[in-house]
Amino acid sequence: MYTGTAVGMALALLALGACGGPEDPEGPEEPPGAGPDTLQLAPDDSIGVLMGDSNYVFGTIGEAVLTMEGDIAVLDEAGACVKVYDRQGRYLRRIGRRGSGPGELLVPGGLAVLSDGSFAVMDSRRGGVHRFGADGTYDSLYTDFGGDGAPQWAWGVDSMAFVASYLDDEMSEGSIEMVSMVARWRDHREPEVVYREHRFPYRPDDMGSFLDNALFSSAFAAGRDGRVYVAPISTSEYRINVYGPEGDSLGAITREMPRVEKTPGEMEEERRLITDILRERGVREEMNRYDPDPYRWLIQPQGLGVDGSGRLWVQSGSAEGTVMDVYSPQGEHLAVVRLEGILGPHGGMGIVKVQSDAILAWSLQAADYPKLYVYGLPGL
Repeated sequence: MYTGTAVGMALALLALGACGGPEDPEGPEEPPGAGPDTLQLAPDDSIGVLMGDSNYVFGTIGEAVLTMEGDIAVLDEAGACVKVYDRQGRYLRRIGRRGSGPGELLVPGGLAVLSDGSFAVMDSRRGGVHRFGADGTYDSLYTDFGGDGAPQWAWGVDSMAFVASYLDDEMSEGSIEMVSMVARWRDHREPEVVYREHRFPYRPDDMGSFLDNALFSSAFAAGRDGRVYVAPISTSEYRINVYGPEGDSLGAITREMPRVEKTPGEMEEERRLITDILRERGVREEMNRYDPDPYRWLIQPQGLGVDGSGRLWVQSGSAEGTVMDVYSPQGEHLAVVRLEGILGPHGGMGIVKVQSDAILAWSLQAADYPKLYVYGLPGL
């Protein structure tokens, strides 16, 4: 079960060389100049306005995915609903609304499209994962977590299952131990497969440590074939572990990457941003301490995605701007893609969600108003 308001508030923040292939976990370092060329990718479109038609106004973008028909579904956390648009950005329909009755949402924090085209909406206040049909009609409480929160950052995979992160706690000799996991669920709260589990003590006086261990500890993604990629977040090691649907190890993708030190300005901006977000979400001042790591992450949290061809996209934490490395299903480094037009000079607090044939991206630091950017996938 969850431990108090602080944990719940922090969880809401989430709703915020050569490589070694899967059979070659320790691939050689890429010699200078031997890597793939960098491709520049500009957005094809954006969805979102400051004011006007409420169907195009977002309170907070928490998630965005493509439907099985290729439409765009956007989870508006503040609006407690999912808004669906066609690929030209035209509004189609709304799924859910605020409330505590059947088909209503209170604190939605995750969205995935299941293998039959239905929607799985994660809502910690409403008991877990709620299922809506492809047409938006309410079906059921698909996965009941009994009020103990709900998974986050989900990916729909095969056989009506989804892969997501989940945070739980356990009492151990009078102290609280937190359990952060990346796992596969279907219609039961017990996971079918656990791909990564990280345990750490809960320290109520240090929310920065909590964020590092719970929310900034790993990046992960899953393809429709059920293959799962998990990257421990690190400032010194670039490693992506690859698993089959049943948790069998398929090797790892690794690269030799230099450590990049943050500038004093980056340190101060990160500290201010995280502190402000925690304060806005009700975390007490004595708990609201966050000291950034002096080095940049080599892979960004929530920085993995899988396209319709099974290629893995990895958001670089050490590069300037929003830069994605693209790997083949066999682990070959295919391309470097720089996304233009959405985030700050070093990516900022932003989300990039690679989908079957498009990239959906949004900033958590929008200077004007929340908007979703849509990119077509380049030919690689």
